Amino acid sequence: MLFQRAAPLSTSPLLWRGPEDQRIPLRVVSLEEAGQQAQPDSLAIFLGGSPTAAQQAGWSAVRVCPPPAGEGVHGGGCPCCQGGGYLGRLLLRLIQERARGECAFFVKVSLICPARDIAGLMRVIHADPLVFSLCGMEAVSSRFSCEY
Repeated sequence: MLFQRAAPLSTSPLLWRGPEDQRIPLRVVSLEEAGQQAQPDSLAIFLGGSPTAAQQAGWSAVRVCPPPAGEGVHGGGCPCCQGGGYLGRLLLRLIQERARGECAFFVKVSLICPARDIAGLMRVIHADPLVFSLCGMEAVSSRFSCEY
């Protein structure tokens, strides 16, 4: 086909474009995959789940947001459940803490949530321009997509 009708990865403002991209690479990882995805240069933000010690090991820094208050509904402090750009403000605050030396230096951010909540988290990321002005989505596996 000569012309694409939809090119979700090549034109998405969310896609991290490599080392020349000045934004921080952002990955969305399921809670179940967290232990295998740990990287010593990454900040792990656990959303809506209670991570085990093994899932928290291997990251440069870890932040844990409240676990779910009910089935599939997160507590009031969960960044992916807050309206009005809360996730973007959380990421901005963490980047500022990194700049001030108040947390371990990280070069990547991983948002970690139960697998059932990934689609909802992706909708929140797409809806918050502050998130993708600070971060670019990086592929974790072949299941990656900038679309939700």
